[in-house]
Amino acid sequence: MSNLLNNQTKKKLLDRGPKITPTQEFTLTDIEEKKVEPKGTTPPAKAKEKEKDTEKETVQVQKRTTPQNITSVRVSKATRNKLNALVQLGKAESVDVLIDILLDEYVERNIGKTERKTYDIIVNVLQKKDR
Repeated sequence: MSNLLNNQTKKKLLDRGPKITPTQEFTLTDIEEKKVEPKGTTPPAKAKEKEKDTEKETVQVQKRTTPQNITSVRVSKATRNKLNALVQLGKAESVDVLIDILLDEYVERNIGKTERKTYDIIVNVLQKKDR
């Protein structure tokens, strides 16, 4: 047994070959000094416009979605197909976001103030229960 522990004649199973190094190395200060833009990026003016658009979209999505555990809901195949069709038309990013939008619209238009307060209380209780 001790001979197995002291035996240093193990073969290397994997030959890694020569060490590969980059031809040029950059530091953060080099990039800041030269203001080099990586390939495939947009000019600063267009980038700012895109950032504003994406910020608006992400704020809307963040309002609608919260980090939660995913669950399933039983619906008919016809309802599922209608939801997926609306998502494919680009009305929402996912079925979850679409359902959230539809629920919000329904609550705003069809539920009165007193009923809405009760609705909000029930939703809050159920959300706290899930935590």
